[in-house]
Amino acid sequence: MRRRRCLCQPLSLLTVTLLSLTLSGLVGAQQTETEDADKETELVDDIRSGLRTGVSATAAWLDSFFTENINRSDYENAYGSLTLKPEWDEYDGLQIDSSFRAKVILPHAERKISAIIGRGDFDDFINDQQTTRPTVIRRDEADEEWMIGLGFDPLVHANHNVSFGAGFRGGINLDPYVRARYRYEGIINERSEISLQTVGFWRDTDGFGVAQTIEHDFALSDRWFNKFWLRSTFAERTEGVRWHASEKLYYIYHHERAVGAEIWWYGETEHVVPLQDYGLRALHRSRFLRDWLYLEGWVGMHWPRENLNEHRQPRWLVGIELELQFGN
Repeated sequence: MRRRRCLCQPLSLLTVTLLSLTLSGLVGAQQTETEDADKETELVDDIRSGLRTGVSATAAWLDSFFTENINRSDYENAYGSLTLKPEWDEYDGLQIDSSFRAKVILPHAERKISAIIGRGDFDDFINDQQTTRPTVIRRDEADEEWMIGLGFDPLVHANHNVSFGAGFRGGINLDPYVRARYRYEGIINERSEISLQTVGFWRDTDGFGVAQTIEHDFALSDRWFNKFWLRSTFAERTEGVRWHASEKLYYIYHHERAVGAEIWWYGETEHVVPLQDYGLRALHRSRFLRDWLYLEGWVGMHWPRENLNEHRQPRWLVGIELELQFGN
C-alpha cells in the first residue's frame, strides 16, 4: 500500500504556518485575553488574502497568452480551498497531509476557460473532488505535487456539466495530463439527491485511465443527514480497479456544527491484498474563527493490511483537519 507523506519530510512554509495557526487557535480558545485572539484572526485573514493574491497573479500570467492588456482587478474572482490535516495513526505514526486547489475564470478567453492551480492527489485534482473523498483514505505520496492547467467548460447546465482540461504536474518534471469530465446531478425526491461523474484522463507517466464517482445525499430529517460516496478508478498504473467507498451520518445540532460517524473501505481488485483497509470513526465539524474557516476533529479505528503475511488487527487513529476557503 502506498503511504502518505510523513512528518519527517520537508513541509512548505504555508503548511508550517497553518499548523502553527491551528495549534495556537486551539490553545487560544482557552484564553481570555482579547488581544491574543485579535492577533490570531488577523493572521488568518493575512493568509487568506495572500492565497487569493498569489492565485490571481498566476491567472493573470496565464491569461497574458491570450491578450496584452492585463487588468489585475479582472482576476479577483479566484476561489478555492486549502486544507491541513495532522493525524496520528497507530499503524503509520504521526503524519501531516495538506492539499490546495484554486480556480480563476480568465476574462480574455471568452470566460469559458479557467486557470486551475493545485497541490495534492492527482485523482482528486482531475475529479474536482478535493473535499468529497474521506479524509482518512490514504493517498499516493508520488501524487503529492503541484499541478497547474487550463479548464474549458463548453456546457454548464443545472443538471449536466461537461468540461475539459490540460496541464502539467510534478513541478520541474513537467508531467503533462489531459482529462474530460461529465457530471450529472439529479433530485430523486425532496430529501434525496444523486450525482454521477465520469472522468477520462491521460498523463505522460501513467497512460490512459477512467474514473467513475457516485454520490448520494439523503436528509433523514431537519437535523439528520446521510452521505454515501463511491469512486472507482482504472488505469494503466492501477492493479485492477482501485476503489474507495464511504458512508457518513451527521447530526446537525447547531448552525454550522455537526457530529457524525463514518465507515469506509478501499482497495484494488488485483492487488495481493484486494481489501487494503477499512475502518470507522466519530467526528465533529464546525466553523472556526471565521465563516470561511472550518475545523474537523476525529477519533476512530481501522484495520489496515499491506501484505499477505501481515495479520490484520485494529489500529487507533486521531486527527484534525483545518479547511480554509476563499473566494466565491
